Amino acid sequence: MNKKGKYLFFDIECCNGYNICSIGYCLVDENMHIVTTKDILINPENKFILSPSGKRPKIELAYPEELFYKQNNFAEFYDEIKNLLEDKKYILLGHSVRSDLFFLEYACKRYNLPKFNIKAYDTQKMFQIIYKRPHVESLKNILAQLEIDAPNLTFHRSCDDAKATFYVAKEICMQKGLTLDKLLQERNDCLSSLTSEDDKNKNEKTLNEKQKKESHIVME
Repeated sequence: MNKKGKYLFFDIECCNGYNICSIGYCLVDENMHIVTTKDILINPENKFILSPSGKRPKIELAYPEELFYKQNNFAEFYDEIKNLLEDKKYILLGHSVRSDLFFLEYACKRYNLPKFNIKAYDTQKMFQIIYKRPHVESLKNILAQLEIDAPNLTFHRSCDDAKATFYVAKEICMQKGLTLDKLLQERNDCLSSLTSEDDKNKNEKTLNEKQKKESHIVME
């Protein structure tokens, strides 16, 4: 991994709301220039259910389902992902990042692997607080509200969503006249993890419930 990077924006997509099918990232240097991006496609070993509630439009992923099934599973990418996200050189950021942390924890439990020890700043929460929005906003809506022109991005392509998250953080810094370090210092309340006792208990219950449900939708 390029040592020039300082900020690691990352995003996770799932096939059904909790089984990971891609992890993408955008590595950014201290001058807010993109160093590299990458999308890691993962076999979720489960069916794709992209509109489970039936009340919202179906999520359109950036790749066909058969391409995901040709990849290795999460366990095969575990070391690469863990070494990246736990690298102390990088400050982690994501949009609705608590969900991503949950997906990682679920995958570790599913494959009987050690949990990740990471914290990340949530740009979704950051935008909500700074711009005084009553509810959290989607990444697409935030880009529109900040008037960020990014026509070449494909939403739900993990590396592009990570890049879009970077654009959001960069624009907030420009509008508020702050460096990213200063913004993160002021918004320490947007630092997310799953390490508190309340979160552990709540997450353990959710993980167990998800695993029970999973037995009914495992790919045949």
